[in-house]
Amino acid sequence: MGQNKAADKKIQDYYNLSLNYLESAKINLKQELFEPAMFSAIHALELSLKAALLTKTDEAWKTHNVGGQFGKYFREEIGDKTCRKINIITSKYNLPRYPSEKVLDSEEVEKDINFIEEFIDRQIVTIL
Repeated sequence: MGQNKAADKKIQDYYNLSLNYLESAKINLKQELFEPAMFSAIHALELSLKAALLTKTDEAWKTHNVGGQFGKYFREEIGDKTCRKINIITSKYNLPRYPSEKVLDSEEVEKDINFIEEFIDRQIVTIL
């Protein structure tokens, strides 16, 4: 951060909201509400990515899937493996939102939430 106060506030607002959604995901996971847990986790990831992107550009991101744009700016810093994992998780955006024949795997949801939490705590924080 450090661009200007308005930009810093917007970045911080996105980051703070991502933490709220992450907390919601963890609460839902404990209650075995896997679809709401996954939806909140994906939204937490998306908001944290947008916070990071705001450190590089003033563009307002209206799309949910910003993994590609994030990789464009941060791939060298965070690596291909992490960028791929981000894209895999964000591609699941509609799975927890609508009824489907595909049931979310509870272990996969937990792994994704753990990845997102670690990613935000260890990598997003250093970017911001």
